[in-house]
This record gives sequence, C-alpha cells and structure tokens, in this order.
Amino acid sequence: MNFFRKTIKGAFVVVLSAVAIAIVALIAVIITASLSQPQRGNTDAELLSPPPPYVQTENGPASEPEDSQASGNPQPPEHGTEGVLPTEAEGQEAPEIDEPPAADSGEDDNNASEPGAEQLPESPAPQPVAAPPIEAVAPDEGTQAAINNIAKKHGAIGVQVAVIKGGEVVGAYDYGYATRSTSPMTADTKIRIASLSKVILSMLVMRLAELDQLDIDADIGEYWGADVRNPNHRDTPITMRHMLSHTSSIRVYDYGFAAGGELIRSRFLDGSCFARSAPGEIGSWNYNNYAFAALGVTVEVATGETVNSSASRYLFDPLGIDAAFGSGSIVNTDKLATLYTNGGGVGRSLDAQRRSPGSTYPGERGDEFPGGLTISAYDYAKLISVLANRGECEGVRILSPESVAVMESSQGRTGGFDQCLPMRRRSNLFGEDQIFFHTGSNFGVFSLASYNPINGNGVVVLTTGASGARDANGIYAVCSEISESIYAGIRN
Repeated sequence: MNFFRKTIKGAFVVVLSAVAIAIVALIAVIITASLSQPQRGNTDAELLSPPPPYVQTENGPASEPEDSQASGNPQPPEHGTEGVLPTEAEGQEAPEIDEPPAADSGEDDNNASEPGAEQLPESPAPQPVAAPPIEAVAPDEGTQAAINNIAKKHGAIGVQVAVIKGGEVVGAYDYGYATRSTSPMTADTKIRIASLSKVILSMLVMRLAELDQLDIDADIGEYWGADVRNPNHRDTPITMRHMLSHTSSIRVYDYGFAAGGELIRSRFLDGSCFARSAPGEIGSWNYNNYAFAALGVTVEVATGETVNSSASRYLFDPLGIDAAFGSGSIVNTDKLATLYTNGGGVGRSLDAQRRSPGSTYPGERGDEFPGGLTISAYDYAKLISVLANRGECEGVRILSPESVAVMESSQGRTGGFDQCLPMRRRSNLFGEDQIFFHTGSNFGVFSLASYNPINGNGVVVLTTGASGARDANGIYAVCSEISESIYAGIRN
C-alpha cells in the first residue's frame, strides 16, 4: 500500500513538472514573438525617443497638461486693438486668430470643379536643387516705395513681401526692422507666420496622399485605432478633408490645443469633443485651430514621423527652404524676427521663439500646426508658386496637378467666399478675376498669401507691429493694400 502511494505520488509530481515546463516554454514563445513583432511606422530615431503618449488608452478624458491652458484670463484678440499685449507667459500659447465670415457679398459663384473620387497619382519624390540667392531677385523701386508708404500708414515695424508672376517668384521686398535698434528686416528674415501655416500643412497632407500614406477621405479613426465619431452623427466618419475645410464638427478649443496625442485621442473618444453639427456640411463651418492641431498629430500617428521631418523631405529641402513648424526648429535661429504688436509691444520675443520647437517624436504636441510655421516671405512664395504653377516651382515638381486641383476644390460657400482646402476663393479681389487666399494673425503678426490660378500671379505679405484694421472684405488692410498695389503693378 505504501509502495502504491509512493508510485502515485511520484507520477503526480512528474505530471506537475511537465505542465510547469510547458507553461514556461509557452510564455517564452509569446515574449519572443512580441519582441520580434515589427511596429508600424517606427523608425530607428523614433525608438530612441520617448514613447508617443497617444498609445496609452485612457478610461476617461485625460487631464489638461499644465502648460496647455492659460491661467487666468486669456490674452485678448490682437486684431483691431491699439494697446500693447503683455509678453506671453512661458508655456502659454495664444490661439491663432483669423477673420470671421463676412456677410455674403454676392460674388460670382464660379467655383472650381470638385473632382469625384480622387485617385492621386504616385509621383517620384522631388530632388533637392540649389535655390537661387534672394539677392538675385532685383527689387523694383516703385514697388518698394509703395510698400514703404503703406507700411508707414499702418504703423508697421517690419514687413516682408514676395511677388509671384506667371508661377515664378520674381521679387522680394522688406521694410523696417526684424528687431528694433538691432537688426533690419531682410528678405531672409524668418517670421512666425500664424495661420498661413495651415496651407503648408495641407500641401504636406496632399503629398503624403500621393504616396498612399494618407487618404483625405478615410475615417481618421483608422489612423488612431479608435472609434472617432460625433455621437450626434455616428454614421458619418470624420475625415481629413473635413478638418482641412473647417467642417469637422470638432469643437473649437481656445487654449487646449497645445496638448499632444494622448489628450487629443482621449477627447476624440469623449462625445463632448463634438458639436451637434454634421461633419462635412458647409453649414457646420467653424474656423478651428484645434482641428488643425489634431490634424497634424493625426498625420504623425499615421506616418510614424514628425510633420517637420516629412515637410522637410517633401516640401522644404527640394526648394532649398529653411522652415519649420516651431520657430526653435529652423536651422538659422539667428535670423528670427521679434514679433511686435501695434504700438511697439513685444508679442513674442526671440528667446521665447527659440524655446518653441516642434515635435521631437510623433504625437508629442500639436500646438505649432495651426500657426507655428516659421519662414521668410520669399521662401513661402516658393510654396505658393507650387500651387500657382500647378504643382511645380523652379522646375521641381512638388505636387501633382490633381492634388492642386483637390486643394482648390470648393467644399461649399460661406461668408462670401468658397471654402477650399484650406484656402478660400473670392472673385473680383485685388482687381483679379479670382483669387485663392489665406490670412493669419497672432502675436502682432498680420499675414496674407494669395494667388490667381489663371495667370499664376501671387503675393505674400508678412508684417509685424501693424494696425489690425480690416478692409471691406474683412482682410487686414496693411496686407490687402500692399497686395492690391502689387497686383496692379503686375497687370500694368
């Protein structure tokens, strides 16, 4: 009997040992497979960076980071004010400002045709070329005199202007100071251009769509790996096209958009992030900086690469441009302009700009995408010439003509203009039959980029310290008067 018990006990121990060994082996196989599984979109550089916060799943909305909300009262809007804004507190980001829709002017509704389901052709990556020196673009004395007079009239401290004729950049002008008593404004001074940044983010989105890395009509939830839907319209996916046209139905957040991917993702999963309006409907139009912050982060989530890295590869480097989303990320930070408000106050200092880089890893932050692009008017004009010249600049193809047509396609009419992706279109503006344009303002900067798609002419105006007065079309007067003068000069 004792022998039998011992035999049974021994067999039981052997069985338990075998089971334990099998479990350990199974765990080892699972761990090995997990470690060897490739991660979508990760690069060697990314693996050395902190993990993107948007991969962390929250059970509820994440709390606002301390530096994404202004403590106390937010800074007052800059347009139309003559007083001096206080210097920004560290870590605070004033919301980008753009004009509200004006009353419909009854303009001709000769919209650019809307393509059907776009099949964007795959085009080869552009090759870097040596950009012509700015000094090679000879200024016209009459044009310079007109710019000087308008700048003085509106109290500007610094002005940059670039001229496009027939799809080519043919003039670069400057006025006043980059930094008073220290540095004159020059054609290669770098200025944080506010909401003109949105046009360049849109160009990058279209280029990535050509490379099949993005689809502007896909549900953005596919890129986030989450159910991103407006709870009031659950059958309607939210797309990049909606975000580019300000019709996404995402709520407008004044000071929350400095947050990175984790907060954006948690807001997307929270129904309170959305308005009651339907995504994609022109009646849902609401100018939305936060949606562009979320768009930029979505691009980074989808590609596994920072927007600055992609923009440098596909837009900036091929044209010899030093620019970045985040003033601290440009190469030549010694060329930065101080941003002045009307009356001489400092809207953003050089030190503050140098401490404001873009994302160092995908999904880190979204605050620079709505308005943080830092560039010269001359270099920005190269990018606008890409649109004015059906995708090419200086013989280098940056976008396909089909992508330019998509950007120019009207998503509907509101406030007297056709909303495109993301530029606006008006007829009979600046003496031209039709004009695509975008404005920007923040920290004392008033900016305007425009072009005529028919003749390929265009103007880029960047100003600091000027009055925020507006013209009859709701466009900043200092920018519109300079633009109208230059368009008239080109026609004559």
